[in-house]
Amino acid sequence: MSQAKLTLDVNEKPPVLKWIILALQHVFAMFGATILVPILVNSAAGETVLTIPVALVTSGIGTLIYILCTKGRSPVYLGSSFAFITPIAVGAIKAGVGGALTGVMLVGIIYVIVAIIICIIGKDWLSKILPPIVIGPMIMIIGLGLAPTAISEIGISSDILNLDYKSIVVAVFTFVITAVVMLNGKGFLKVIPFLIGIISGYILSVILGLVDFTPILEASFFSIPDFILPFVSYTPNLGAAMVIAPIALVTIAEHIGDHTALSTIIGKDLIKDPGLNRTLLGDGIATFAAGLLGGPANTTYGENTSVVGMTKIASVWVIGLAAIFAILLGFLGKFTALVSTIPNAVLGGVSLILYGFIAVNGLKVLIENRVDFSKSRNVIIASSMLVLGLGGAAINISTVTISGMSLAAIVGVLLNLLLPKDKEENEEDEKKVEDYNIEKEGEESMEEIKKEDIVVLDHPLVEHKLSILRDKNTGTKEFRELVSELGMFLCYEAMRDAVLDEVEIETPLQKISSRRLNEDKYAFLPILRAGTGMLDGLIKVIPNAKIGHIGMYRDEETLEPVRYFFKVPSDIKSREVLILDPMLATGGSGCDAIEQLKKEGVKKIKFLCLIAAPEGVKKMQEEHPDVKIYCAALDEKLNEKGYILPGLGDAGDRIFGTK
Repeated sequence: MSQAKLTLDVNEKPPVLKWIILALQHVFAMFGATILVPILVNSAAGETVLTIPVALVTSGIGTLIYILCTKGRSPVYLGSSFAFITPIAVGAIKAGVGGALTGVMLVGIIYVIVAIIICIIGKDWLSKILPPIVIGPMIMIIGLGLAPTAISEIGISSDILNLDYKSIVVAVFTFVITAVVMLNGKGFLKVIPFLIGIISGYILSVILGLVDFTPILEASFFSIPDFILPFVSYTPNLGAAMVIAPIALVTIAEHIGDHTALSTIIGKDLIKDPGLNRTLLGDGIATFAAGLLGGPANTTYGENTSVVGMTKIASVWVIGLAAIFAILLGFLGKFTALVSTIPNAVLGGVSLILYGFIAVNGLKVLIENRVDFSKSRNVIIASSMLVLGLGGAAINISTVTISGMSLAAIVGVLLNLLLPKDKEENEEDEKKVEDYNIEKEGEESMEEIKKEDIVVLDHPLVEHKLSILRDKNTGTKEFRELVSELGMFLCYEAMRDAVLDEVEIETPLQKISSRRLNEDKYAFLPILRAGTGMLDGLIKVIPNAKIGHIGMYRDEETLEPVRYFFKVPSDIKSREVLILDPMLATGGSGCDAIEQLKKEGVKKIKFLCLIAAPEGVKKMQEEHPDVKIYCAALDEKLNEKGYILPGLGDAGDRIFGTK
């Protein structure tokens, strides 16, 4: 069951007015962060490297490319990446604007190469070279490395002798407003705290006379962005490649994290469908296109993921329209001129939170993944990366310079691969590999399931009762009652296609024509012994149905079913049979029961269970594609012993209290 009840599916187009309003929400969500990147890059580089109009246009174009590459299956918006602010600025200082943009294009190519490798050999290798102990410090370096820029913009750095108190007031005011919105904002406001902070700080700057409106007055209403094209504006060179390219390691991890978060919100695993290879391909081509036109590297935007979660609308049509709006904004000359007049003090106030926010996210990665710093290995990796990244380290190899964040990323990856792990860590890794292989088998089975031939109940009451049923502390009496109740719910769903007979009845007031179920057309067949736990619930729904029994047990060695009892009504072949078994694990018992019923001449069979594993569903669909499966939950996988995970334990033992 999905964790969010979406109003629209990813491919569904909303009504026009609603479509426009939703798209504008996404534009506002991405706008503040997207325009900040070129502003902050230029501030750090001391020259114009990127422009706001091009950043907006490449953001929109990149999102449309992503939608195309993912076949419209992923509602992701791509905006300008904060991870590349310092690398692009340093790259421009070292190798000029052309060198920096060549580096951005190279990042896109790296994404595409990784996507191709994932398509060929899978994605598990990524976690080996990019574990949390490498990614966490890298993100921290990105945020903390930008700290001097924020202090300079506020106007309180040590080299400034005469403080500009108006600028400091504006910076503090902007900081406070941004913080208040982050803490207390409700609904959509909570998604755009930086945009609210910039607008508020700008208004105060106007009041204090810190804004020069000349650029706005001189700008035309419509203008073509200053695209910077290779072989036209510059000759591509790899002078900044080693400064910018290694940061792709961090943003790939960020890409995976954002898609995982969005998957949870929309109830669809985007890592599997459309697949990490397609999402990375889209992100990579989008980033290459951005560098080709003179824009910053793209990345998946958490702000827009928040909008999807808030509105419960995950329509790709909405994301696509937002991308078109962003492109149009890039051609509004007056608008982009207005943005260019934002004082440094406003940017400094926002950056004070923003850069720290990035650094704290790196710390969060370490905490959430429970990185153990009592282990010397982890201390060595993290401390080496932090010192190299923040200390201004640089290595010159011929004409290539590796410095700062890039050097830290490379060293972190190498140390993680080369430093030996202790015995306990190796055992943990082996367990993770074993779990991964089991999970991969489950994923492959899940992908092969024919969704139209299985009905999974989707109702809050079912989810509630199933949660209690799974709990190991639930007692025998309550467990037995819940199995019966869920059996009743499954019967309701399985009888949706029931054919009713026309009958005439007389109410206390008059005669009417009505419809009734011919209960003699049905039979229930619980698989002994656990299936009898569901029987009581179905009898309450159709009390006159005939009942048969089939006795089976699973051979613990072969996992194959062994039949020891079979007793059914003599006219079973003329009835619709509902097979009852709480667990559909390997599918062996269910398939054997269906096979036996077909030998008896039964034409219409349905299979009802509480919990199903993908492997069992796949087996049943392969051997008996005509039998529809009804279950309360489709679980993740089977473990190496053939038990369903997360499951609910041995249903028979829990129903009868025999364990």
